[in-house]
Amino acid sequence: MHIPDGFLNLTTTVATTGITLGALVPAVRKVNRSLSPKRVPLMGLSAAFVFTAQLLSFPVPGGTSVHLVGAVLISILLGPYTGLIITTTALIMQALLFQHGGLFSLGANILNMGVTGCLLGYGLFRILPGNLSFRAAVPALIMTVLSGVFCALELGFSGTTPFKTGLPAMTIAATITGVVEAIATVSILSLLGKVRPDLLKLEKV
Repeated sequence: MHIPDGFLNLTTTVATTGITLGALVPAVRKVNRSLSPKRVPLMGLSAAFVFTAQLLSFPVPGGTSVHLVGAVLISILLGPYTGLIITTTALIMQALLFQHGGLFSLGANILNMGVTGCLLGYGLFRILPGNLSFRAAVPALIMTVLSGVFCALELGFSGTTPFKTGLPAMTIAATITGVVEAIATVSILSLLGKVRPDLLKLEKV
């Protein structure tokens, strides 16, 4: 779901960047006020996990790709605002080091994966009934699909990929990836529940 530079028109770039900044600025302020030094190492490990997971991508017709996101998982562990900052950091490093996504399209990429996965995904996690596995699996699947749909819509509005081509391709690919994302999210949370249950009880920011 990483969109390279040159694939979005100016209107879409400005709009997605504005929405992303509207979510990111208050997130940074919230985390700065609440950040405990004990959380910093875990944030670093989480950023490394997201960075690595998102590099394993599979191409989709239209000039983009699908991959694991990890945003719902880290938001469940650390909170939505912390998750958004971690995801944003990983996306910036991927763009700078590996040209995995563009610099001018960062706003769109952060919106598609960070804002969607962390804020919306965590919100859905909080309101869903049932056990932890169900509450984690559903948003992990839905937000991965939604990330792909947003990506296809942005490429369509920019005139890069026709809606009739990009939207079905991204939706199908993102749904398959979302199933894997849901399984991975539940598996990791289940493992942590057995070996480090304290990590599931951290304050969410």
